[in-house]
Amino acid sequence: MPTDRISSRPPPRKPARGRPPKIDRQHILLVAREVFIARGIRATTAEVAERAGVSEGSVFNCFKTKEKLFREAMQLSFGDIPRRLLDVVQGIESEDLEDGLIQLADGLIEVARIGLPLMMMSWSNPSEGGECIGENAEKFRVFTKTLASYFEQHMRAGRLRRVDSEVLARVFLGSMHHYCLSRIFATELGVEMVSEDMFKRGLIDLVLNGARPRSESSSSPYSRRL
Repeated sequence: MPTDRISSRPPPRKPARGRPPKIDRQHILLVAREVFIARGIRATTAEVAERAGVSEGSVFNCFKTKEKLFREAMQLSFGDIPRRLLDVVQGIESEDLEDGLIQLADGLIEVARIGLPLMMMSWSNPSEGGECIGENAEKFRVFTKTLASYFEQHMRAGRLRRVDSEVLARVFLGSMHHYCLSRIFATELGVEMVSEDMFKRGLIDLVLNGARPRSESSSSPYSRRL
């Protein structure tokens, strides 16, 4: 009489689910840097994700916000900006005033290229960055005073007429800031702007020569000494 035999073979296993692909954080950062440099602040996390070959959700899983992605990709935090600006002023090597101002303008443009988009995002989302914008106020004040001292030294050497050195510093900074900020939006909108070199040299010419003829010995009634 036949008997039922129990098979010694184990029951077939269900196919194991494949593990999700490991997200290469450094690859995302490298791609994000390329996208942000090419597209500026208007670049989206979706663009970064598409070029990196991952989902947008994966990008947010790694970086939580676009600002954090930008900060890490560009290797700059909001607190680094005034320090880098100070390095630009303190790094001017040429004693020639015009050459020094060209070096200053080049340095400010380079910091603004990354710093301005970061500042714009920090101002629009102050709670995301984990940094209080007010904490940098003193650092920016030191930077402005240092630039004013740079102009003051050239006034004492007779290379500039006597004016308020801090006002001159703020005029130079304000002009550079406006140009760099305008360029961000002009690039996005396809609006033509004066070239970087033309603006830079035009501003320096205005600083050195003014907008109307004056005697070299004349001084401004608004000047003050540090």
